[in-house]
Amino acid sequence: MTPEEEIRAAIIVTPDMIQFVSAEMNHASAQAGLQLHNFVDFIQSLDPRLERYEATLLTAAFLENLPGICQNSPEVINSLRHNADFLIKGRNEKTQN
Repeated sequence: MTPEEEIRAAIIVTPDMIQFVSAEMNHASAQAGLQLHNFVDFIQSLDPRLERYEATLLTAAFLENLPGICQNSPEVINSLRHNADFLIKGRNEKTQN
């Protein structure tokens, strides 16, 4: 198998991925990817002996536990709700204009 064929074989398109065609979703995905990259950098800075993939695995483990961490912090929940309201208000104002 050529490298190109290997890449094509690894690409899987699911119905959820189809939504990535919207400009808003592309922008949101780019922002999420950038922040994920930055967090992996942060994890790696805590222990420079970590390989990049190891720092990425630790990031994934942290993200897996993040909902539980957030649920135990009313301040975080309130902040998330406040920011959600802000985004929804902005979207509603955009559609009214």
